[in-house]
Amino acid sequence: MHHTNHDKETGMYIRKVLEFIHTNLSDDLSLSKLSEVAHYSPYHFHRIFTEFVGETPRQYIIRLRLERITHYLNVFPALSLTELADNSGFSSLSTFSRAFKNYFGMSAEEYRKVPAGEVRKICKTDSKICKISFDNSSEFYNRNFSETEIMEWKDKVDISTKAFAGTTVAYVSTCLEHPDAITHAFRELTNWAMPRMMINAGTRFTGMLLDIPFITPLSKCRYRAGITLPSNPGLLKGAGMTEIPQGIYASYRVKGNIMAIVKSLILFKHGWLDSSGYQLNDITGFELFDVNPADKPSEQIEREILIPVRPS
Repeated sequence: MHHTNHDKETGMYIRKVLEFIHTNLSDDLSLSKLSEVAHYSPYHFHRIFTEFVGETPRQYIIRLRLERITHYLNVFPALSLTELADNSGFSSLSTFSRAFKNYFGMSAEEYRKVPAGEVRKICKTDSKICKISFDNSSEFYNRNFSETEIMEWKDKVDISTKAFAGTTVAYVSTCLEHPDAITHAFRELTNWAMPRMMINAGTRFTGMLLDIPFITPLSKCRYRAGITLPSNPGLLKGAGMTEIPQGIYASYRVKGNIMAIVKSLILFKHGWLDSSGYQLNDITGFELFDVNPADKPSEQIEREILIPVRPS
């Protein structure tokens, strides 16, 4: 399909809105506020957003909020539902509760009590937002890993903790509906960064998976392809910018596609984290590539996985 300059400009504004939503997901995200970010009237913004994203702004925001809450329910069981609702942008606990039950067919309290292995079954079969498109994923997600599998994986992987100084990252966002989406995103980022002299021998290439595939449809799983920047890079135009905070991170190396990464995260949880004396400090980690994934498929590159943790 031929894309006009107008199409590209419109896509740029919509991507700007998507990043604004992600950064401010807990805030009031009214149609008028989002249309101001996009520089469109509310009517035209609603139409164009729905055309580009495949969901209305309201549907998109509610889905992201609910998906984030399901992740928090699994990772931070001590958080109350009121705290989760307040921190996720819902106007009240009752509004959150109705939205959650509408998506999952059960209350958040009922969901929280579902065993970890059964959560994958629920997300695979019962929820509108949990349909996934991995080949042969049913066998993977609908079973628990045995103690033998967990220990075999742990024996092959060197897991340690390290202090990370924090860094500023310029990034391009993509979704994972295409097998080469990550490579294409790094190529787009490289084409943007090279003329600006932002890639040198000290540049590190970062990847951040913002959604979990058995909760979010793969076509809507968001991924940030990034490069490290100086601590004070100034304002950027044409790419997003975020901070990876300093702190203690669990670290291990892995190679493979998104399926392999998700599998490693599950095995990391059961094979190391549960008995380590640490707990997760945030739901989002990142990966560090030694070479540019624009030049080589990411699944062929061994990279370091870094997961924020704190003492239990």
